[in-house]
Amino acid sequence: MSVIDFQDVAPAAKQFSPSEVRQRLYEDPELGAGNFFFKTWAVSPTRTAPFLFLERPFTDATGEVHTEFSLESLYRAVKSIARWYTAHGIQSGMHVCTYLSNGIGQFAHYLALNSLGAIPVLVNCRMPPSIASLYAGENGFGVFVVDDEMRATGIGGFLPTSIVQLYTGETVEGLPAEPQLPDNWPISKADRDVIMVSHSSGTTAIPKATLFEHKQFFIGKRERLLCFQEENEERMVTGMPPSHSAGISYLMTATMLQLHTFVLSELVGPRLAEHITRLKPTIMTGFPQTWVSLAQADLPDGCFPSIKRFYNTGDSAHEAHIGKLLSLAPNARFMDGFGASELGMALFQKTSLPGAIASRRCVGRPVPFAEAEIVDTSGTPVPNGEVGYFALKSPTITPGYFNQPQLTQLCRLGTYWLTGDVGYRTKDGEYYQVDRGVDVVHTPFGPLYSLVTEELLQGLPGVRDAVVVGADRTPMKVHATIAIVTPRPGQPLQARTVLDRLCSTEIFNQDLPPFCVCAAVLADEDALPTGATGKVLKRTLRENFWSLHRKYVAGDRSTFTDLQWNAP
Repeated sequence: MSVIDFQDVAPAAKQFSPSEVRQRLYEDPELGAGNFFFKTWAVSPTRTAPFLFLERPFTDATGEVHTEFSLESLYRAVKSIARWYTAHGIQSGMHVCTYLSNGIGQFAHYLALNSLGAIPVLVNCRMPPSIASLYAGENGFGVFVVDDEMRATGIGGFLPTSIVQLYTGETVEGLPAEPQLPDNWPISKADRDVIMVSHSSGTTAIPKATLFEHKQFFIGKRERLLCFQEENEERMVTGMPPSHSAGISYLMTATMLQLHTFVLSELVGPRLAEHITRLKPTIMTGFPQTWVSLAQADLPDGCFPSIKRFYNTGDSAHEAHIGKLLSLAPNARFMDGFGASELGMALFQKTSLPGAIASRRCVGRPVPFAEAEIVDTSGTPVPNGEVGYFALKSPTITPGYFNQPQLTQLCRLGTYWLTGDVGYRTKDGEYYQVDRGVDVVHTPFGPLYSLVTEELLQGLPGVRDAVVVGADRTPMKVHATIAIVTPRPGQPLQARTVLDRLCSTEIFNQDLPPFCVCAAVLADEDALPTGATGKVLKRTLRENFWSLHRKYVAGDRSTFTDLQWNAP
């Protein structure tokens, strides 16, 4: 079945929920992350109007194939999935891991499981089966659901026999008995009900299982009912992983507004630009990996004139990538929201415009309902301009990690949550994130911040992207600074060029001893280890660097084509 184009759908004037419906939802005190769909369906006068359009067709639990969804058809699909879960013994309070391919599947299963009072545990399809199995086993999740694509990864061979495995390819019609939904379906929600578990990025270890509640996760989303629509005709392309809380959040917004939204299955790659050109969206959402993919695609300036707003969240996007995106979409502004799964939503905001890119590593100011402090390792606030750890207070912050009260407590500083980021606050009240605490390079001359250094290297001619890590420099308990760069296609790049920039006074304001700084040119960007959300695993690079270095010295050029130290 072909994908439906936005041009084939209902007139733009009817694409949004009427203003009185949006106001009614806004004023409903029971509206939250666990029941928004059914409440929207109940009050909408335009249930049959399509608003979700799919890059990849979706098959529901009756076997019906969908390339688009209206509220009505999504209701039927969700109901069929809920019946399917009921037939497999899934009941209220049970945790169910959904290991599904990118697309609308995670969202549909999120809705179905919540309708039963069960708790969806979203697992990113890019998480390796071995890690996904460890994640489920470590947390004691007893049910694992896979679709065709994820079944083909061989996940069944990794899961312990104690975990029940369900396969979405088995429809309700193939079950021996007609599954019946509970009499009180869909089950109502209370403010403190856990409605989702979503894992962290997993860049430092096995991902942590972050809890989300009905009220806590909806704070901030309610306001979008009244302010997200800026024009009479809006079209959104969503490139956020549907297994991440941000992906669920924007699909939640699209559903309540009945906003015409194209749901991507391929979040990076050349097809991104093709979809944007064809669909002419006014809004695009994504993670930094999506923006990197577009920025590196060698596209002509002005090729996305329809886009008015980019929304980023999670890690703050790099300045160079924001600049390139705004040259592609000269009518747009880039809304950068710095956040994390644990924060419930982006708690800092900044906006960039063509010709006015926000300052390097600036994350902006806290949103109105959040408070921020920069503290030292003892938890004491530090003066403006001094680097310390981010501590945040907000009603959106997670109640904690599943079954890990000690870890939850370690992340709390009184009423504040420690994010693990380091940065500083200016006297004007703006905040700058300079690194993740675990990624700071501990040089012989003090800390070097990898994210700041990467920004500087990305400005070099011929550099497509850069990753900076610290490798143990034994016998001293300090790091050597390692910069690994990806060259632009067709542009020769020498490690010496990168090394000279690394050794400049802009980064190290002094003479350096030999073998303190290293630059390496990557043979293939796919050689970089990445986690489930596409982030480069700096932890893995730190651990593997000396092994890769030995291969290079031995003449192997499969990882690095060129490597230079600051040595005679």
